[in-house]
Amino acid sequence: MLNNFVCKRLSERGYTLLEGIIQLSVLMLFTQVFAITIGWLHRMEENVTNPTDIEWALFVHDVETYLNNVEVLTLQSDMGIRFLKDGEEFDIEFYQDLIRKQKNRMGHEQMLLHVKSLLTNFDGQSLKFSVEFMNGIKKEHTFYVAFHSE
Repeated sequence: MLNNFVCKRLSERGYTLLEGIIQLSVLMLFTQVFAITIGWLHRMEENVTNPTDIEWALFVHDVETYLNNVEVLTLQSDMGIRFLKDGEEFDIEFYQDLIRKQKNRMGHEQMLLHVKSLLTNFDGQSLKFSVEFMNGIKKEHTFYVAFHSE
């Protein structure tokens, strides 16, 4: 029985330093891959769910609907535009930290929020809006203005 115990004891070498180092390095490798994957997913989520891009696309679409069949369009000293359409006067202008729309100089319809600055440029039938948001993102869009023809 003692002989059996000694043989069994010699065949069980136990947990060696080399096995510990290998397991620790594999664990470190997987934790690094996990950390990099989580960081990458966080950056992708910020890019995909950035509300600024969605708000900008909705703003561009909204402004484009108003710039058809325009009678007169004037710039308001880089603060926005004023145009006459179907006998009614509309303003799309920078106000405090947003871009708003007014009809006949009344009302306050918010079109784009968290805006730091708005620059407008009008040349022929092209109207360019350059917007800088509070988070530093800059967006530009050139609109085609369709004037009323009789």
